[in-house]
Amino acid sequence: MKRVLCAVAAFGFVIAMSSASFAADIKIGYVDFARVQQESKAGKQAYKSIEKMFNDKQSQLDQRQKEIEKLMGELEKQSSLLSEDVKRQKEDKLQKDYKELQRFKADSEDELNKKKSEMAKQMYGEVAAIINKYGKQEGYTLILEKSMVLFAPEGVDVTDKVIKSYDETKG
Repeated sequence: MKRVLCAVAAFGFVIAMSSASFAADIKIGYVDFARVQQESKAGKQAYKSIEKMFNDKQSQLDQRQKEIEKLMGELEKQSSLLSEDVKRQKEDKLQKDYKELQRFKADSEDELNKKKSEMAKQMYGEVAAIINKYGKQEGYTLILEKSMVLFAPEGVDVTDKVIKSYDETKG
């Protein structure tokens, strides 16, 4: 809904500014932020960081899963030999371990999502500053995010220039 309102407001702005006296001065562009995230050096580095974090969590999850499977196997093999008390204790421990595994999995997913969100927010702020500077230097009236653009010729896509500038600032 916010995007629609922003697009309508931007469209209204363009219409208002497009009277005969301003028509020659209007310069509009758009940036594909998803491409900036995927193709910029900082975006690639952030992705590697998230991927490493994911792989570490997945390794821990796999290890815990193997431990639970081992306990289940042992319980099945020894089931007929164990007293009801010992059997119940082992089943309770197995249930506890399984709940801890599920909690770890949920916490890991939350942590990864939070990290992705933080990185995207930081990157968005940095890229917005670059777009602002670029827009002023190049005389743009308006630069939109691609998701708000229904149609535009390729010539108004400034994503590559923004990626280049972003990479230069991140050294």
